[in-house]
Amino acid sequence: MGNLFLREKEKWLTWSLWGLVGAVVTLYTAFSTQTPHLVAISSISVLVVLTWWMQRTRRFDFGRAFKVCFYVLMLSILPAFVLVIMPSDDLNKFDLIFQCLSFATLSLLVCLLCSWIAKRPKQYY
Repeated sequence: MGNLFLREKEKWLTWSLWGLVGAVVTLYTAFSTQTPHLVAISSISVLVVLTWWMQRTRRFDFGRAFKVCFYVLMLSILPAFVLVIMPSDDLNKFDLIFQCLSFATLSLLVCLLCSWIAKRPKQYY
């Protein structure tokens, strides 16, 4: 039956460590390539590895998986976004707004997809 009536508490230290690992990978990619697309791909790859791990443990419902995926993605992309993409002088305000909106849309879609993959299957009793 698993934990039918027991709500699991979040281990935010674990998810923060996942986000820190993602931030290190993303910062390394950002400083070595200076390309926003590769920065997004590196942070999403960390999220894919996390989703694979979450799917293997089968303990996550959709809401909890979405919360964790969004938290880890925001932690992993924020340092690279602030240090590399924002200070670039060749972007005007329209380009910066477009990159922010496209990143927000892409990250929301990726988090929804990863949460759907990571959720546990329905259990019939």
